[in-house]
Amino acid sequence: MRTVREWEYTSRFGHLGSAQTSRANNARVLEYFSDSYDDEQEAVRKAELFLSIYDYIGRNSEVFSRKHFIEQLPGSLFSVDSALLRAVHFLFTVLLKPESVPIKKVLALASAFKALEP
Repeated sequence: MRTVREWEYTSRFGHLGSAQTSRANNARVLEYFSDSYDDEQEAVRKAELFLSIYDYIGRNSEVFSRKHFIEQLPGSLFSVDSALLRAVHFLFTVLLKPESVPIKKVLALASAFKALEP
């Protein structure tokens, strides 16, 4: 979401400038999802889901990187393997407490998704 990361102004939160703080980035994500969905409640739910997944992957990036599911890019950015994204999305959309799932199980699920790729 490179374009979204660079938004300096949002209609809901006003001028953000080039700030890359958590608050500014959350505002950009909420703006993006609000623009993408007509239903405001759905937009907030999707933004919350996205931010939860984003946070989870970031907090566990060292483990995911060692297992080659994340590549560190210049500028503190990550490239995340689609199999890992599918696995984490599954956790956060199906389970009540996704953060309680052992990381080894998340890696196993990501590996299973990776094995299914053409």
